[in-house]
Amino acid sequence: MKIIILDDDAFFLKALQRTIHRTITNVKITTITDINEFWQTLDKTPDIDLILSDYLMPQMNGLDVLEQCALKNPYPVRALLTGDMTLNTITRQPNVVHAYLAKPFNEADLIALFENVAALKSLPFAFNVRKQLGSMVGFPIYPVILKKLRDLVQSDDCNLREIAAVVSQEPIITAKLLQLANSAYLGFSQPTSSIDQAVSRLGVKILIAITTSLLSAKSFESTIPEVVHEEQLHVAANYAGCVKSFAKMAGFSVDDQELLFSVALLSFVGKIILLSHGGHKMSFNQQIDIHDAYSSANVVSAYVLKLWGYDTKMCSLLMSCHDVTGMQESELVKLNQALFIVKQVLFYEHTPEQLAQYCDSKGVDPLLCNIISKFDWHRYTS
Repeated sequence: MKIIILDDDAFFLKALQRTIHRTITNVKITTITDINEFWQTLDKTPDIDLILSDYLMPQMNGLDVLEQCALKNPYPVRALLTGDMTLNTITRQPNVVHAYLAKPFNEADLIALFENVAALKSLPFAFNVRKQLGSMVGFPIYPVILKKLRDLVQSDDCNLREIAAVVSQEPIITAKLLQLANSAYLGFSQPTSSIDQAVSRLGVKILIAITTSLLSAKSFESTIPEVVHEEQLHVAANYAGCVKSFAKMAGFSVDDQELLFSVALLSFVGKIILLSHGGHKMSFNQQIDIHDAYSSANVVSAYVLKLWGYDTKMCSLLMSCHDVTGMQESELVKLNQALFIVKQVLFYEHTPEQLAQYCDSKGVDPLLCNIISKFDWHRYTS
């Protein structure tokens, strides 16, 4: 990775550079204290992976620097170093910051940021597509409650009651979780009004996916009517429920069923972001075979979620599920095929008979081809 760090404090830069080299391998760091030198370096190095700028500097504040970076070279991930995490700092519109490091930060925060940038670099984005994604304005800020929830889930002493308590801080999310926990789409026949039971029913992976979708939509509630939010979430939830049922019928493990549900539901994140940018006017480079709104939304979702630290498998599936032969990782091939099959029926209105023939000709797993004609599509398309 190629990284530029801008800060007027030379001693801090040396200390930070030592920390990075001690904890991160395979990284080239350029430290700069002067803003003019920074712009010259940015012009000479188009493939920088990460720009890390301090917020408080005498020549120019970090937010202004990153705004200019988004115009001059939108390819790199833009991160802000700040000791001021007040609303005035983090909610400037349009937001151009991908990640925040609050001073004092620990090595774990630094490692997490670098790992996300490295993983993003490894995903199959064409260079021009990365630049287009990086030029997005109004980038959704990683919700604080979602970080709390994910930190809790990853802790050794996690329990459902604590998770439910965090979720309950957001009434809208609580209501939606209860709605989905009572949803026929997910196969629940007995109603529940308990958030604890809803969390238990849905499982942690699905809970995180639902919460992520709802919180990301909240970032754009001033630019997109609520009825549009509801409509798009309904489409995504139907898609997620369908692919989970299809995977269950195919004998996939519970973990894989939940992963597929999450991938399908989180396509909603990219759709909402595109709608907030005026529909689907963002023209993606054809090198990665982006032909339609659904696939474009998946690419945006993968970009945002990877910067938020989501699993690379999930992001890879989001990017490849428009192509039945596009997945190279052997352990994900069948998962990708299942997503592709469900998308074709729900969004492109291919008949199961046509799709089964096509999938067979492309070498799709015979079991999945056989299930296409037996699956109850009417339940999700009516």
